[in-house]
Amino acid sequence: MTARGASRAAETPVVLVFLGDHQPAPLITGEDASRDVPITIVARDPKVLDQISAWGWQDGLKPAPRSPVWKMSDFRDRFLTAFGSHPQPHAR
Repeated sequence: MTARGASRAAETPVVLVFLGDHQPAPLITGEDASRDVPITIVARDPKVLDQISAWGWQDGLKPAPRSPVWKMSDFRDRFLTAFGSHPQPHAR
């Protein structure tokens, strides 16, 4: 990458959303483990995290025992709404 390319990359807004697509295998978690999966949002610009600060999340990659738990569709709708889009209604 050239110095000019590196400069543009440093200015590019970056938001990463890490989420599990399924819970760990019972071999790892045990038979009675929750089906919840963690979600982590990483952003270069602190204003991104400011927009979702009311969601009750904490810093770090490991969720606290009292972290919020939502259905994946609820997270999707909150995320899209927070960043200027409106989720499409879906059949239930």
